[in-house]
Amino acid sequence: MSSRFSFPISLFVCACAALPAGAQTAPAAPPAKESGTFVTLGKVEVAASALGARSTDLLTSVTVIGADQLENESVDYPLELLNKIPGVYLTDFNQGVITADVSMRGFNGEGSSPHVRLLVDGIPHNLNNGYNDLGAVFPLEFERVEVVKGTADARFGLNAVAGSLNVHTHQRFTGQKLKFMAGGYGTFEGQALAGYRSGNFSQTYFAGYRQSDGYRDHSELKKHTFAGKWFLAGRDERWRVGLSARVHAFEGEGPGYLTAAEAAATPRASPAFSNTDGGTIDNQQFSLHADAQLSPTLTGSAKVYRHEVDRHRFVRFTAAVSQQERVEDELHRGVLFSARWKPVAGLPVIVDAGAEYHEQDAVNQRFNTLARVRSATTRNHRYTLENTGVHAGAEVRPAAWLRLVGALRLDRFDGDFLNQANGARTPLIGYGNIWQPKISASVQPTRELQIYTSYGRAFQIGAGAAAYGLRPLEASKNDGYEAGVRWSPGRDVTARLALWRQTATDEVRLKPDNSGDSENIGETKRDGFDLEVTWRAHARLSLWAAYTRQRGEFVNPGSRPADAVLRGKEIDHIPDFTLKAGAEATLTDALAFSVSVIGQGDYHLLPQNNTAQFGDYTLVNADLRYRWQRTTFGLHVKNAFDRRHSYVWNDGAQNLFSPGDASTVLGTVSLEF
Repeated sequence: MSSRFSFPISLFVCACAALPAGAQTAPAAPPAKESGTFVTLGKVEVAASALGARSTDLLTSVTVIGADQLENESVDYPLELLNKIPGVYLTDFNQGVITADVSMRGFNGEGSSPHVRLLVDGIPHNLNNGYNDLGAVFPLEFERVEVVKGTADARFGLNAVAGSLNVHTHQRFTGQKLKFMAGGYGTFEGQALAGYRSGNFSQTYFAGYRQSDGYRDHSELKKHTFAGKWFLAGRDERWRVGLSARVHAFEGEGPGYLTAAEAAATPRASPAFSNTDGGTIDNQQFSLHADAQLSPTLTGSAKVYRHEVDRHRFVRFTAAVSQQERVEDELHRGVLFSARWKPVAGLPVIVDAGAEYHEQDAVNQRFNTLARVRSATTRNHRYTLENTGVHAGAEVRPAAWLRLVGALRLDRFDGDFLNQANGARTPLIGYGNIWQPKISASVQPTRELQIYTSYGRAFQIGAGAAAYGLRPLEASKNDGYEAGVRWSPGRDVTARLALWRQTATDEVRLKPDNSGDSENIGETKRDGFDLEVTWRAHARLSLWAAYTRQRGEFVNPGSRPADAVLRGKEIDHIPDFTLKAGAEATLTDALAFSVSVIGQGDYHLLPQNNTAQFGDYTLVNADLRYRWQRTTFGLHVKNAFDRRHSYVWNDGAQNLFSPGDASTVLGTVSLEF
């Protein structure tokens, strides 16, 4: 780790050394009421997943954010909701079909280095290239989001380089909610959530529709989602089986990118050469779920899923290049199993194990076009990818104040690649067995204080065409270290400080030449710290804040002479800090006010660090809600101080800007039955 941050393991060693003499034999301090290393924001039912292992069992940085922090937001793309989560930051392209991606732990969201595993109700929702596919979920359907940062989680392998985001949608909701929103830039949204329960049978339905003209010219969008969940439970809910289904359609225009001068003078404009940019997404998801208490000491869970995504878009980046038609049709299928063995009282051991099989069948095509008329085929790929993963781990509690966890994960891959342009077939690169050890520990010397540390290995393989071939594109080994302190002096205050580092050998990154191929870029290092605080200052006032400092660096870029200039440079498009904060005040029994702040630092545009830095912003959103009987009226203000902000990239010749929304006012009406 750089000199700016002390090595995480040393923090744990020093903390252990600071324990009182004879602490190993002293009576155990009673655990804190909310034992664990996690932090919660908002109203969260952490125990909602009663069967099997939970994210909150992990000894690493876990943040759980409740529905009340998300359901009142107005977003064109659901990934924007995740930007409110501490330590998570958004790369907001705002280009219709390709909207944004989320990042954390010093990675960027450019799509060149996939690193976050996204799940919805436990089902994987990453595309083959690693992009997170969350477009089908509307804000009102969120129940909670569990964020695991770092490499200590053995449950997931592929794409979980920096951690995972698990979005839980409502499954146990009873009642009916209707919410309508209208306001700036021709925005209208309607959402309906209904849940019914008859004995042990429950049904949950959701429908959502949104349309908007968009802040910028040529950025109109329309989308809708329908979802249903049907679950049957046994006596005392010792078993539960269910079906989940979701269909989603999106149609949007692409406003394109502006030069610096254009963005400064007319940020709402769309360049003439982007007049025919835009596209569609069709999304279908189906999954079967089963959970059971198999014996007094054993619980198990199984999921079977099918997830189909068809993305079709037209994009032209500058006037100097041709418009491209990009087609991505992907079918993802799989099975996941997990089990937890918790023996009878007296034996301080918990054993977790799991297995998954995931397969992808993907078509990736590109064409040069003029006003959506094809002129040439530049890519016509079809490939399959099969991933088999297994993991096992155990938690041991030698004393009430000490937890030790060890786990091991193994992933294997298979598949083949077909270049449909010439009929050539290529097998998957022989990655072999990819082993990922995980170790973590925590010490709780008092009820209020928990000290923890973890080490874990994650990996990357090539995406798309880059995963196939006879030449060696090494799987990247990413080693992550973390040490932290969680302090809860009472029920009303929780604070957590975590120091972390991730180092990679042979990091895999997409080539910037539009070939769809990837390359190893040598050794990289990412380090930083996260600070999160929640405080219920008064029965009517809750506050929270989070600050992350981070840096990514090319340590040893490889043997090619052209890469030598990157040594010691910062990795591009990584903001040097993120800042999140919020307050919720209940002014009267009927009137509530909330405000949130989201900010980040600037970033380099190129790996060579030879341009000015861009991307910093601080945005304030505010909500005022008045409840009358079963109806709630709301006023939502986005970017309340009308701050200018843009996503910026460099095409090798100039800086290009995608301006974000200016101040927007929206009104809402919510009804509950």
